[in-house]
Amino acid sequence: MIQRPQTLFFLANIAISIMLLFSNLVFFEAENIEDQQRVVIQYDLTKMMAADEADQETNTYLIAFIAAVGAFSLAAMLMFKNRKTQLLLTSINYVLILGCIAMMYLYSLHMDYFDGKGTQSIEISAVLPIMLVIFNFLAGRGVNKDMQLIRSMDRLR
Repeated sequence: MIQRPQTLFFLANIAISIMLLFSNLVFFEAENIEDQQRVVIQYDLTKMMAADEADQETNTYLIAFIAAVGAFSLAAMLMFKNRKTQLLLTSINYVLILGCIAMMYLYSLHMDYFDGKGTQSIEISAVLPIMLVIFNFLAGRGVNKDMQLIRSMDRLR
């Protein structure tokens, strides 16, 4: 199981998902200097800070999508004997990663913080879901290669 390249790609997906769930990585920041307001969006929390008060809320849907990506990657990795199921789980993972990226957009760029008066910036950790797509693609390609190899071995018999 470990010697197959797609297992390493599934493990990379799982590692990135765990990192996104349990670390305090910021992927979006908005700041209004004149009113001293700031919004920091992490993968698990949205923090809204003003000069006199602070508020935070959990990004429940984003956390759910990231956890589902990790769970489906783990399930696909453990289904190494059933390649069709592995390919199906990889395809479902694409939809979940797309949902994760859509939630990131809805929590950050879709909102017009401070009515256009402040600055908004996307942090480098926003690239991690795109890495999930890349590793998922490489894992799916490895599963396809295994399926083709088994078909060619069956033809030789």
